[in-house]
Amino acid sequence: MNVSILGAAGEVGQALAVHLLCGAFMTPTDTLQLVGHGPEGTERTLLAERVDLLDAFDETAPNIEVAATPDEVSGDSVIMAAGVTVSKQTRTRRELAAKNRPLFETFASTIARNGRGLERVVVVANPVELGVEIFSRHLDRHRVLGMGAQQDSLRFARAIADVAGVHRHRVHAWVLGEHGEAQVPLWSDVRLLGGSPGDAGRIVEGLRTGSGHPASEVERHRSLVFELLAAERVREAFDTVEALPPELRIMLEPFVTAHCLHSTPNATANATLDLVLALGGNRASVVGAQVSLDGEVLGLDTVVGVPVLVDALGWSRVECPPLTGEERERLKEVAGAIRTNLAEWSGITPED
Repeated sequence: MNVSILGAAGEVGQALAVHLLCGAFMTPTDTLQLVGHGPEGTERTLLAERVDLLDAFDETAPNIEVAATPDEVSGDSVIMAAGVTVSKQTRTRRELAAKNRPLFETFASTIARNGRGLERVVVVANPVELGVEIFSRHLDRHRVLGMGAQQDSLRFARAIADVAGVHRHRVHAWVLGEHGEAQVPLWSDVRLLGGSPGDAGRIVEGLRTGSGHPASEVERHRSLVFELLAAERVREAFDTVEALPPELRIMLEPFVTAHCLHSTPNATANATLDLVLALGGNRASVVGAQVSLDGEVLGLDTVVGVPVLVDALGWSRVECPPLTGEERERLKEVAGAIRTNLAEWSGITPED
């Protein structure tokens, strides 16, 4: 398994490198490539990061290389973690799109030009949907996955597990749609694994009570959380979101975390690692991912987060469970909004 991390000098890129090496998922015959993209000081950071990683993991570490430009990317699995994150200068998904679209285009076109046509790309930088759309125009769409649906599904499962008083590995849960606020948690498919089926069913049904909150209620909770963060009442902000129902908690809790850490490096690295391991595995497995659909689900033809079957060639088919009528309509609505956003974002520039 040869992996290139684009944006390896950033918080998420550094966390992903540590997760890969700490878990001994790569062998000494593999190559981990730390890739920069031009800003002054990036190469020196990557050179220092390489030595630090070798000092920590030399007994089991793969060959670790540093690449300063997109032209040097050589991995079979390419992690697109380069780009800006939410900050005071880039607060909205539109602003993120304006900043990161040129990077998406540069790396996608360069890999298409220099690659072997077999590269698998996992998009981490936001908006994930935009990254997937751009890379899928330059590469085979079945070889491009966004990690957002996996991360959102893990958050949903943890929120349910927290309320149910069980460990997350006992919770089966999916979140479809956008890696943002337009999420579609599939309450109809939530299951607690192990224990009495009757008890598990009652717990899930109790958690579902009151789900499907109107937009006005979502906005009310968001406003309260943001007021607490503006006043630096961080503990109260965390307490507030942790008390919310799971489908609200997963939308708002990441903002509190990012407010304190400027990103969610370990959670993002963990979800990304799930996709990387699925792509490098010996047999197919199902993960959540943003992919470019061409009618595979409800006739949708845009980038949407869904469960997909993944192997060394990329994703082969969608593994979406049966949806309720409400979930189907919500997913269609979200897909329409994503399509509209992608059309708008394709025309903006960093100066807009």
